[in-house]
Amino acid sequence: MPDAANDQKQLGDIALDVSYLDLSSARAQCADISKLLGVVGYGTERPDFLPPPCPFISAPLKPTAGGAMLELWQTSSPCRAVTLGPVTGTCSDDFAFGAIALQEARGKDLEETIHATYLAIFDFLETTGFTAPLRFWNYLSDITREDAGLERYRWFNIGRQRAFDVRLREALPPAASGVGGTHGASAIYFLAAHAPARPVENPRQVSAFAYPPVYGPQSPSFSRASIYNATATPLMFISGTASIIGHESRHADDLPAQIAETIENLHAVIGAAGITAPGRWAFKIYLRNPAFRDEVDSALISAFGAFFQRLYLHGEICRAELMLEIEAFYTAA
Repeated sequence: MPDAANDQKQLGDIALDVSYLDLSSARAQCADISKLLGVVGYGTERPDFLPPPCPFISAPLKPTAGGAMLELWQTSSPCRAVTLGPVTGTCSDDFAFGAIALQEARGKDLEETIHATYLAIFDFLETTGFTAPLRFWNYLSDITREDAGLERYRWFNIGRQRAFDVRLREALPPAASGVGGTHGASAIYFLAAHAPARPVENPRQVSAFAYPPVYGPQSPSFSRASIYNATATPLMFISGTASIIGHESRHADDLPAQIAETIENLHAVIGAAGITAPGRWAFKIYLRNPAFRDEVDSALISAFGAFFQRLYLHGEICRAELMLEIEAFYTAA
């Protein structure tokens, strides 16, 4: 679990790290981009202090407290910028980062857009030699809106799986989040490596890729979490986690119960991964209503302690009855 001492760990000691910073705090870290893989903006366009070679994507979500926040992914070896087709990214010795803003489409055309987008991502990965995607973040505006007889998230799942069917080399899909944006263009960003991560499932849940047809013609293609052990410091990526048992949503209209169930699911997947050592944790929390923040924050601190990073974002969860979703990143001490 997180502790204060590990928050002081220096980047040179770890393979990969993330920071959630306001613009003022981020300015100093962005002065030297030699080991900066990529930056994601929430509530902001590209900041003027970010040097041009560094990839940046503006996500269609805003911090619940207002203002602007940046998500900075850093690594321990020098990075080089790479742009291939619509994907802008960087590569270090061990990791690649890439991002792409979607040109929106409707109905069946959204399926084709997502299919083409993921094929472009795989072109980027294969060209750079980072053929193993570790983690995807999918921010799709109006995620639960119906288009041409099918929810947009379900069109998304069909298009993504079509690309996975022909280009994903691993037997199981990587960790991922799929959250609805509240403004601006949909966006996808990702991390990849030379070797794949080990998928981890939650014993309290049906694997997302094995959901029954009630959730659409194509199940969501992601693992609940993954462990990456190819560097000196093990890494864990936890996918978007919510109040779901088996494959069913639980506790509709009951925020405290949804918070408790979500935290129980986080504990379950951490336990399934065998994570017991102290380390650095970063939690990103998506809230349907920004007013939920204080109650969720209090519960997270009770469950995990106060000394970890957490970023609260206003987003639409991919099931209309769910009120929050939490993802996490861990690097060993």
